[in-house]
Amino acid sequence: PIRSPGFRTPRTPSASLMSGTLESLSGLGEDGSSVGSDSEINGLVIRRTDKYGFLGGTQYSEASEKEIRVDVARQREMKWLDMFSSWDKWILRRFQKVKLRCRKGIPSSLRAKAWQLLSNSSELLESNQGKFEELEREQGDPKWLDIIEKDLHRQFPFHEMFAARGGHGQQDLYRILKAYTIYRPDEGYCQAQAPVAAVLLMHMPAEQAFWCLVQICEKYLPGYYSAGLEAIQLDGEIFFSLLRRVCPMAYRHLKKFKIDPILYMTEWFMCIFSRTLPWSCVLRVWDMFFCEGVKVVFRVGLVLLKQMLGSVDKLREVQGMYETMERLRNIPTDTVKEDLLIQEVISLPVTESLIERECNIQVRKWRESRGELTHQPSRRLHGTRAIFEYKRRAASISSGGSFSFLGAPVPPPGPLRASSSLLSLPGFRSKSKTPFHSHTKMGSFSGPSGADALPPQGFPMHKAAPSGGVVRGPGQHVPSPLTVNSALATSSGQPLASATPAQGGPSSDGKQQLPIHTLSPKIVSEQITQTLPSPTANNAPLPPCPESGKALAAVTAGGGEDESKKKKKSKEDKRREKDEEKLKSREKKEREKAEKERLKKEKERAEKEKKRDKGSKKKDKGGGEAEEKNGATAPRDLA
Repeated sequence: PIRSPGFRTPRTPSASLMSGTLESLSGLGEDGSSVGSDSEINGLVIRRTDKYGFLGGTQYSEASEKEIRVDVARQREMKWLDMFSSWDKWILRRFQKVKLRCRKGIPSSLRAKAWQLLSNSSELLESNQGKFEELEREQGDPKWLDIIEKDLHRQFPFHEMFAARGGHGQQDLYRILKAYTIYRPDEGYCQAQAPVAAVLLMHMPAEQAFWCLVQICEKYLPGYYSAGLEAIQLDGEIFFSLLRRVCPMAYRHLKKFKIDPILYMTEWFMCIFSRTLPWSCVLRVWDMFFCEGVKVVFRVGLVLLKQMLGSVDKLREVQGMYETMERLRNIPTDTVKEDLLIQEVISLPVTESLIERECNIQVRKWRESRGELTHQPSRRLHGTRAIFEYKRRAASISSGGSFSFLGAPVPPPGPLRASSSLLSLPGFRSKSKTPFHSHTKMGSFSGPSGADALPPQGFPMHKAAPSGGVVRGPGQHVPSPLTVNSALATSSGQPLASATPAQGGPSSDGKQQLPIHTLSPKIVSEQITQTLPSPTANNAPLPPCPESGKALAAVTAGGGEDESKKKKKSKEDKRREKDEEKLKSREKKEREKAEKERLKKEKERAEKEKKRDKGSKKKDKGGGEAEEKNGATAPRDLA
């Protein structure tokens, strides 16, 4: 590989490797004794790497960690290979199983392939063959290249791939980061991208890692690495709001010392915990992150705060702001257990819809206090399923506005809300507020219009089967939603834009065929199940002829209006009766309450009077006895 500018060419490869390793590992003595004494090369003591390639540091994994049995690992690998062979079917029909296997952990031998498929970066690579080499050949902005070179030696200096200065790991990292600054010159380079790219490089070649980084920056965490870091600040407010729900004790503690989320969660979120957790936990978190999206990052952060600040005993250890910040910035890795962390992350009730709801609230607050966002990132996609559905919708729209994605057994999740209608899809939203079937203007759809949308002369007709499927046969007309609406428009007296004799008239079997609207979009797939409504929500049967159709429409319209008025009146009456009943019950309760209070006061008053009478009687008795005594003794005194 070609060395990037700024790297010093060593004299000998072995000397460069050893000197680079010792320069990178901080805290070594002259003999390297502080690292360990497992092996000795050229008189220098080097510690043996762990199974992840670390030579030391806080993320070094001891050999005492539990190992998966060989037969279990082989069985998991076979399951993943089976999924790879028919990946789209698994994502479409059995995504819950894919998510469950990602939560159990992807086999290390297949992790690179799985991450590329989960993020859809493999398809991005195939559609951009030669693009990475083209970006490498360009010069790039010297401002970004200088910063990238300064950051290279800081990325995982204890890992064997990046320990040597100017080694192949640092060179590949330089290539990826430089290519991204050219690929997205508006974003440039952010220091938090370097550890993310380094983690990807530990598992896959540079070109594959580059496209995977592109997917993370554009689909999973859009706006995180842009100038101003507004997206991460916004997510910090969302995170703090979620913390109040999940762990109120930690929320009150951080609020008490005025510790903003941006002070501790920036490195967590932007580096996806790659510099925070033990390495086994990092890999498990990344497996779930690629599958389920940013909600995993939120969950891991909330679980960490819950573990560190979620009890009275934990809060006694951090009595001030400084101690709290030290604890949050330097999480002791020995306290983070892999199985316990993953189990709590899975069970935490933080969903995509909750995050999106909080996001809308925080965006509104941001606009009220700070104004509009200066950088408008693209919509965040929550994991593999959302990316897959986004890709399908984009493909269907680009192919001419087809409804082929309606054949899916489940409604498309992701950027669309659960309450979104099919007409809210981009490309299918009409420009006016008139009903769907009454459009006669050109360009109402993103697909072809006019003569391009007309079916050919030999267009096969269909009819709906009793079971909800579609039976195809020659000379049989299918009343598709769009055709039904066009026929209804014709029967109601509205002229069509341009109708040809080939579109209406008797068929070969003598039956009357209904005219087809010339502006109806091309329909690629008719596999619309009964569970999905028609885009026009009009599946009424057609009238036999236009004249009778008019009369029937008028009668049904009049009857429908009367029925709707009656229903409205009955509803209003019922509502009024309910309100009156509520008012009466409320007044009755208030009267009963007032009566109880009055009786209670009277009772208290009566008790007080009784006590007062008893006291006065005692005083009277005491006074009479004293007078009798005085009267009895007086004569004795006189005598």
